[in-house]
Amino acid sequence: MHVLDRDRCGAAELFGGETGDQVDKFARVDRRPSADGSPLLTEACAWFVGRIETRIDRGDLGFLPAPNEVSPPVRTTPALLRYDDVKEIDPGKPA
Repeated sequence: MHVLDRDRCGAAELFGGETGDQVDKFARVDRRPSADGSPLLTEACAWFVGRIETRIDRGDLGFLPAPNEVSPPVRTTPALLRYDDVKEIDPGKPA
């Protein structure tokens, strides 16, 4: 899971507005591997990697993660990307 600051709308548009069925999203962003090999967006201001603890019938976002690796603390509080910043993005496919 990645946390983006407000000037990273492009990543939100890519991951929220495109479908992985048609586009290799990670080929279009700078990334590095986490300890377990999961891709981490280098432009994220914070992130965590974890296992899925519980699944909930809620579409793509229906899971409860249990973090096992987290980003270093941020030194300053960035202006975070919020729902109001991305609510106009057309989803890549229906949920």
